[in-house]
Amino acid sequence: MEINSWTKGRGDITRCVRCLIIVMESRSKCFFIGSTLSDNPVPQHFVALADELVQRGHRVVIIAPHRRIDLETRDGNPAIYTWPSARPTRPQDAFFLNALFKEYRPSCVIANFAAVNLMCLVGSFAAVPVRVAWYHTVTAQLEHDHDGGSFRTQLLTMRKRFVYQRATHLVANSWASAHDLIEAYSVPPLKCRVFHNALADPMPECGPDSAPTDGNRLVCVGRLFPSKGQDVLIRALAVLQASHPDAHVEFIGEGPAKDSYQNLAADLGISNRCKFLGHLEHSEVLRRMANAVATVVPSRSEAFGLVNIESLAVGTPVIASGVGGILEIVRDGMDGFLVPVDDPETLAAKVALLLSSPKLRHEMHCHARQRFLAHFEQKKAVLEQADWFESQVSSIQ
Repeated sequence: MEINSWTKGRGDITRCVRCLIIVMESRSKCFFIGSTLSDNPVPQHFVALADELVQRGHRVVIIAPHRRIDLETRDGNPAIYTWPSARPTRPQDAFFLNALFKEYRPSCVIANFAAVNLMCLVGSFAAVPVRVAWYHTVTAQLEHDHDGGSFRTQLLTMRKRFVYQRATHLVANSWASAHDLIEAYSVPPLKCRVFHNALADPMPECGPDSAPTDGNRLVCVGRLFPSKGQDVLIRALAVLQASHPDAHVEFIGEGPAKDSYQNLAADLGISNRCKFLGHLEHSEVLRRMANAVATVVPSRSEAFGLVNIESLAVGTPVIASGVGGILEIVRDGMDGFLVPVDDPETLAAKVALLLSSPKLRHEMHCHARQRFLAHFEQKKAVLEQADWFESQVSSIQ
């Protein structure tokens, strides 16, 4: 009797396990993510999102640029493929993607950067139910850095409108970006979802105790383009010449405006106080931020400004233009200061205030870390986003 009871109980357990497997398989979905793969925070975030979806029992396929062919792992989960072309803009890329869609039958595509056009268009043709385009750059930035009124720019805008019509959802990295999507591309507000950029917590590896803080050093990180406003900081540094002659700036990044900025520094007599370091590894950028007085972000336009949360993450105050997505990150007077665009005098005054007050820098350091951990830390962001993506595909049969 006892043996029969045990056998019956074991059969019940087996049936329960089989039912659980069937339920899990029915809930499992396939997600395609188009993103670059590098040591930069944005692609790292999408790798973290892919890993979270895998942990939840889903199938994930990442499609990366062709130059990362060394990372291909087609049998893994996530599986990693690379585009046939250097940029996914050619017919062979469309055929390649359509073949993958037929093989994996995805429920959702998540497209970034150069992959947005093709993934949304082919995804629409292949009837992928959820097609998400991630929006990273506002139109004002493009207008500052290129000829916003050119015929080519107008054609590109029209093409983007067509592509975004093929998307089921547009994810903006700030409310400012969402507003730009609605205004510039006529995207219906209900199609927009805001997810702020996030960053894996770099402390304590790149913390402020890893090297002595230089009480006169500022850092400015970003592409050397007009929209980033490095020329405003150079002019502000000239204003500080009399009161803070030892103050200097490290400019980290490359771009076409480098020569003009170096010439401007020479004309103002402060070449020795402006160091152009070019491209640096992300870990080195964070280390230099962590041991600077402040990170200066003098942008004329900004969708989000990842450099702002990088600085908050290592506890360094931010002095930034009060524009775009920056207004959603930096709290004026707490994590740093917000200043008007193209105003070197006000920028210089705020820099001088931080240079002169170690106590204020320490207070802002504490607020910066708290702000980052509460709102921009990657683990929390990935969980929220994975929940949202699951909710979008949950009704798909």
